Amino acid sequence: MRTNRSGHDLSPVPGCLEYPGRVSWTHFECMADDYASSRPPYPDVIFDTLVAEQVLGPGVRVLEVGAGAGLATRALVSSGSDVVALEPGRELATLLRRAVPAAAVVVGRLEDTALPRSSFDSVVAATSLHWVDLSVGLPRLHASLRPAGALAVFRHIFGDAGVSTAFRDHVNQIVVRRGAHAAANRSDDRPTMAELASGGWFEPSRTERWRWSVDLTTDQVQKLFRTFSNWTEHEVEAVGAAADECGGRVTEHYQSVLHLLRRTDRPSRAVPS
Repeated sequence: MRTNRSGHDLSPVPGCLEYPGRVSWTHFECMADDYASSRPPYPDVIFDTLVAEQVLGPGVRVLEVGAGAGLATRALVSSGSDVVALEPGRELATLLRRAVPAAAVVVGRLEDTALPRSSFDSVVAATSLHWVDLSVGLPRLHASLRPAGALAVFRHIFGDAGVSTAFRDHVNQIVVRRGAHAAANRSDDRPTMAELASGGWFEPSRTERWRWSVDLTTDQVQKLFRTFSNWTEHEVEAVGAAADECGGRVTEHYQSVLHLLRRTDRPSRAVPS
Protein backbone atom coordinates (compact mmCIF):
# COMPACT_ATOMS: atom_id res chain seq x y z
CA MET A 1 0.00 0.00 0.00
CA ARG A 2 1.32 3.44 -0.93
CA THR A 3 0.67 6.24 1.56
CA ASN A 4 1.55 9.92 1.85
CA ARG A 5 3.10 11.59 4.89
CA SER A 6 -0.37 11.90 6.45
CA GLY A 7 -0.99 8.18 6.15
CA HIS A 8 -3.56 8.53 3.37
CA ASP A 9 -3.78 5.44 1.18
CA LEU A 10 -2.61 6.29 -2.33
CA SER A 11 -3.08 2.82 -3.77
CA PRO A 12 -4.99 2.80 -7.07
CA VAL A 13 -8.68 1.99 -6.78
CA PRO A 14 -9.68 -0.93 -9.04
CA GLY A 15 -11.27 0.36 -12.24
CA CYS A 16 -10.03 3.92 -11.71
CA LEU A 17 -7.26 5.81 -13.44
CA GLU A 18 -4.52 7.53 -11.46
CA TYR A 19 -3.80 11.25 -11.79
CA PRO A 20 -3.56 13.23 -13.97
CA GLY A 21 -5.99 11.42 -16.26
CA ARG A 22 -8.70 10.93 -13.66
CA VAL A 23 -10.52 14.21 -14.21
CA SER A 24 -14.16 13.23 -14.57
CA TRP A 25 -17.14 12.29 -12.42
CA THR A 26 -15.44 8.90 -11.89
CA HIS A 27 -13.00 10.68 -9.56
CA PHE A 28 -15.75 10.80 -6.93
CA GLU A 29 -16.68 7.16 -7.45
CA CYS A 30 -13.07 6.24 -6.67
CA MET A 31 -13.22 8.00 -3.30
CA ALA A 32 -16.90 7.68 -2.45
CA ASP A 33 -16.50 7.49 1.34
CA ASP A 34 -14.06 10.41 1.53
CA TYR A 35 -16.27 12.51 -0.73
CA ALA A 36 -19.32 11.83 1.41
CA SER A 37 -17.54 12.80 4.64
CA SER A 38 -15.44 15.75 3.43
CA ARG A 39 -17.66 17.97 1.31
CA PRO A 40 -19.34 20.82 3.24
CA PRO A 41 -23.15 20.91 3.29
CA TYR A 42 -25.17 23.33 1.20
CA PRO A 43 -26.55 26.38 3.04
CA ASP A 44 -30.13 26.01 4.24
CA VAL A 45 -31.05 29.22 2.42
CA ILE A 46 -30.77 27.40 -0.91
CA PHE A 47 -33.48 24.91 0.03
CA ASP A 48 -35.59 27.61 1.71
CA THR A 49 -35.48 29.52 -1.57
CA LEU A 50 -36.48 26.45 -3.57
CA VAL A 51 -39.41 25.78 -1.24
CA ALA A 52 -40.53 29.41 -1.57
CA GLU A 53 -40.35 29.06 -5.37
CA GLN A 54 -42.37 25.82 -5.16
CA VAL A 55 -39.50 23.89 -6.69
CA LEU A 56 -39.61 21.69 -3.59
CA GLY A 57 -42.41 20.81 -1.22
CA PRO A 58 -44.97 18.19 -0.24
CA GLY A 59 -46.20 16.30 -3.27
CA VAL A 60 -43.63 17.83 -5.65
CA ARG A 61 -42.03 15.16 -7.82
CA VAL A 62 -38.33 15.93 -8.15
CA LEU A 63 -35.57 14.45 -10.31
CA GLU A 64 -32.11 14.99 -8.84
CA VAL A 65 -29.25 14.70 -11.34
CA GLY A 66 -25.88 13.48 -10.04
CA ALA A 67 -26.99 12.98 -6.45
CA GLY A 68 -23.63 11.66 -5.25
CA ALA A 69 -23.76 10.37 -1.68
CA GLY A 70 -26.84 12.44 -0.86
CA LEU A 71 -25.41 15.78 0.26
CA ALA A 72 -28.41 17.63 -1.19
CA THR A 73 -30.81 14.69 -1.37
CA ARG A 74 -31.48 14.72 2.37
CA ALA A 75 -32.82 18.27 2.18
CA LEU A 76 -34.92 17.47 -0.89
CA VAL A 77 -36.60 14.59 0.90
CA SER A 78 -36.96 16.63 4.12
CA SER A 79 -38.96 19.20 2.16
CA GLY A 80 -41.63 16.58 1.56
CA SER A 81 -40.75 16.14 -2.11
CA ASP A 82 -41.00 12.81 -3.89
CA VAL A 83 -37.39 12.35 -5.02
CA VAL A 84 -35.90 10.23 -7.79
CA ALA A 85 -32.11 10.48 -7.50
CA LEU A 86 -29.98 9.76 -10.57
CA GLU A 87 -26.35 8.85 -9.81
CA PRO A 88 -23.88 7.25 -12.27
CA GLY A 89 -21.46 5.89 -9.66
CA ARG A 90 -22.37 2.53 -8.14
CA GLU A 91 -20.37 3.10 -4.94
CA LEU A 92 -21.89 6.52 -4.45
CA ALA A 93 -25.36 5.14 -5.21
CA THR A 94 -24.85 2.55 -2.46
CA LEU A 95 -23.96 5.29 0.03
CA LEU A 96 -26.92 7.32 -1.19
CA ARG A 97 -29.40 4.51 -0.59
CA ARG A 98 -28.07 4.08 2.95
CA ALA A 99 -28.07 7.80 3.73
CA VAL A 100 -31.46 8.66 2.19
CA PRO A 101 -33.60 5.52 1.99
CA ALA A 102 -36.70 7.57 1.17
CA ALA A 103 -35.25 8.55 -2.23
CA ALA A 104 -35.67 6.27 -5.24
CA VAL A 105 -32.12 5.78 -6.55
CA VAL A 106 -31.44 5.11 -10.23
CA VAL A 107 -27.88 4.23 -11.26
CA GLY A 108 -26.96 5.85 -14.56
CA ARG A 109 -25.82 8.97 -16.40
CA LEU A 110 -28.34 11.55 -17.51
CA GLU A 111 -27.12 11.18 -21.10
CA ASP A 112 -27.87 7.44 -21.12
CA THR A 113 -30.86 6.96 -18.81
CA ALA A 114 -34.38 6.59 -20.18
CA LEU A 115 -36.53 9.08 -18.26
CA PRO A 116 -40.34 9.04 -18.34
CA ARG A 117 -41.76 11.97 -20.31
CA SER A 118 -43.61 14.79 -18.54
CA SER A 119 -43.24 13.04 -15.18
CA PHE A 120 -41.43 15.53 -12.94
CA ASP A 121 -42.36 18.92 -11.53
CA SER A 122 -38.74 19.93 -10.91
CA VAL A 123 -35.17 18.97 -11.70
CA VAL A 124 -32.44 19.70 -9.17
CA ALA A 125 -28.70 19.43 -9.86
CA ALA A 126 -26.22 20.12 -7.06
CA THR A 127 -22.61 20.45 -8.27
CA SER A 128 -23.20 17.94 -11.05
CA LEU A 129 -24.27 19.47 -14.38
CA HIS A 130 -20.74 20.60 -15.26
CA TRP A 131 -20.06 16.90 -15.90
CA VAL A 132 -23.04 16.60 -18.27
CA ASP A 133 -23.05 17.12 -22.04
CA LEU A 134 -25.69 19.85 -22.01
CA SER A 135 -26.48 19.41 -25.72
CA VAL A 136 -27.81 15.97 -24.73
CA GLY A 137 -28.85 16.58 -21.15
CA LEU A 138 -30.97 19.71 -21.50
CA PRO A 139 -33.37 18.24 -24.10
CA ARG A 140 -33.73 15.13 -21.93
CA LEU A 141 -34.58 17.20 -18.87
CA HIS A 142 -37.01 19.32 -20.89
CA ALA A 143 -38.81 16.17 -22.04
CA SER A 144 -38.98 14.73 -18.52
CA LEU A 145 -40.54 17.86 -17.01
CA ARG A 146 -44.18 18.83 -16.93
CA PRO A 147 -45.18 22.21 -18.46
CA ALA A 148 -43.53 25.16 -16.65
CA GLY A 149 -41.42 22.74 -14.64
CA ALA A 150 -38.38 24.09 -12.82
CA LEU A 151 -34.67 23.47 -13.31
CA ALA A 152 -32.63 24.39 -10.23
CA VAL A 153 -28.84 24.20 -10.58
CA PHE A 154 -26.57 25.10 -7.67
CA ARG A 155 -23.02 24.52 -6.52
CA HIS A 156 -20.28 25.67 -4.21
CA ILE A 157 -17.51 27.97 -5.39
CA PHE A 158 -14.50 26.99 -3.30
CA GLY A 159 -12.74 30.29 -2.78
CA ASP A 160 -14.30 33.75 -2.64
CA ALA A 161 -12.23 36.05 -4.84
CA GLY A 162 -13.51 39.00 -2.83
CA VAL A 163 -11.85 37.80 0.39
CA SER A 164 -8.06 37.61 0.68
CA THR A 165 -6.37 35.38 3.25
CA ALA A 166 -2.82 34.13 3.70
CA PHE A 167 -3.99 30.57 3.12
CA ARG A 168 -5.79 31.51 -0.12
CA ASP A 169 -2.64 33.25 -1.31
CA HIS A 170 -0.86 29.90 -0.96
CA VAL A 171 -3.69 28.10 -2.79
CA ASN A 172 -3.57 30.61 -5.65
CA GLN A 173 0.19 30.14 -5.97
CA ILE A 174 -0.31 26.38 -6.34
CA VAL A 175 -2.89 26.93 -9.08
CA VAL A 176 -0.70 29.45 -10.89
CA ARG A 177 2.09 26.89 -11.09
CA ARG A 178 -0.14 24.75 -13.29
CA GLY A 179 0.09 27.33 -16.07
CA ALA A 180 -2.29 29.76 -17.76
CA HIS A 181 -4.34 27.05 -19.48
CA ALA A 182 -5.28 25.32 -16.24
CA ALA A 183 -6.13 28.58 -14.50
CA ALA A 184 -8.37 29.63 -17.40
CA ASN A 185 -10.31 26.37 -17.37
CA ARG A 186 -11.72 26.37 -13.85
CA SER A 187 -15.19 24.84 -13.70
CA ASP A 188 -16.24 26.43 -10.39
CA ASP A 189 -18.82 28.70 -12.01
CA ARG A 190 -20.15 26.24 -14.58
CA PRO A 191 -22.61 25.70 -16.00
CA THR A 192 -23.45 29.37 -16.37
CA MET A 193 -26.98 30.66 -16.76
CA ALA A 194 -26.24 31.32 -20.44
CA GLU A 195 -25.16 27.70 -20.93
CA LEU A 196 -28.29 26.41 -19.20
CA ALA A 197 -30.51 28.61 -21.37
CA SER A 198 -28.77 27.58 -24.59
CA GLY A 199 -30.97 25.85 -27.13
CA GLY A 200 -34.14 27.45 -25.81
CA TRP A 201 -35.16 24.52 -23.63
CA PHE A 202 -35.24 26.60 -20.44
CA GLU A 203 -35.98 30.24 -19.64
CA PRO A 204 -33.89 31.96 -16.93
CA SER A 205 -35.85 32.94 -13.84
CA ARG A 206 -33.29 34.15 -11.27
CA THR A 207 -29.75 33.74 -10.01
CA GLU A 208 -28.84 33.99 -6.34
CA ARG A 209 -25.44 33.97 -4.68
CA TRP A 210 -24.63 33.49 -1.01
CA ARG A 211 -21.32 33.95 0.80
CA TRP A 212 -20.34 31.86 3.79
CA SER A 213 -17.28 30.65 5.65
CA VAL A 214 -16.06 27.52 7.39
CA ASP A 215 -13.15 26.76 9.75
CA LEU A 216 -11.02 23.79 8.69
CA THR A 217 -8.10 21.98 10.28
CA THR A 218 -5.14 20.91 8.16
CA ASP A 219 -6.55 17.37 7.99
CA GLN A 220 -9.96 18.66 6.90
CA VAL A 221 -8.33 20.90 4.30
CA GLN A 222 -6.47 17.97 2.78
CA LYS A 223 -9.51 15.71 2.80
CA LEU A 224 -11.60 18.39 1.10
CA PHE A 225 -9.02 19.32 -1.53
CA ARG A 226 -8.41 15.66 -2.25
CA THR A 227 -12.03 15.44 -3.47
CA PHE A 228 -11.38 18.13 -6.10
CA SER A 229 -11.02 16.28 -9.38
CA ASN A 230 -8.32 18.59 -10.78
CA TRP A 231 -6.02 18.49 -7.75
CA THR A 232 -3.09 16.07 -7.71
CA GLU A 233 -1.86 14.38 -4.56
CA HIS A 234 1.30 16.49 -4.70
CA GLU A 235 -0.83 19.64 -4.71
CA VAL A 236 -2.95 18.33 -1.83
CA GLU A 237 0.23 17.81 0.17
CA ALA A 238 1.29 21.37 -0.67
CA VAL A 239 -2.02 22.82 0.45
CA GLY A 240 -1.75 20.84 3.69
CA ALA A 241 1.68 22.34 4.29
CA ALA A 242 0.18 25.78 3.64
CA ALA A 243 -2.52 25.16 6.25
CA ASP A 244 0.14 24.08 8.73
CA GLU A 245 2.06 27.27 8.01
CA CYS A 246 -1.10 29.23 8.81
CA GLY A 247 -1.37 27.62 12.24
CA GLY A 248 -3.08 24.32 11.46
CA ARG A 249 -6.56 25.85 11.24
CA VAL A 250 -7.82 28.19 8.52
CA THR A 251 -11.03 30.04 7.77
CA GLU A 252 -12.14 29.41 4.20
CA HIS A 253 -14.52 31.82 2.47
CA TYR A 254 -16.78 30.19 -0.09
CA GLN A 255 -19.85 30.98 -2.15
CA SER A 256 -22.91 29.05 -3.23
CA VAL A 257 -24.66 29.97 -6.48
CA LEU A 258 -28.17 29.01 -7.56
CA HIS A 259 -29.51 29.28 -11.11
CA LEU A 260 -33.28 28.81 -11.41
CA LEU A 261 -34.92 28.31 -14.79
CA ARG A 262 -38.34 27.26 -16.09
CA ARG A 263 -39.17 24.84 -18.86
CA THR A 264 -40.18 26.55 -22.11
CA ASP A 265 -43.16 25.40 -24.14
CA ARG A 266 -41.15 24.47 -27.22
CA PRO A 267 -41.85 20.93 -28.41
CA SER A 268 -39.70 18.34 -26.69
CA ARG A 269 -37.16 16.48 -28.78
CA ALA A 270 -37.60 12.75 -29.14
CA VAL A 271 -34.90 11.04 -27.09
CA PRO A 272 -33.75 7.41 -27.17
CA SER A 273 -35.47 5.18 -24.63
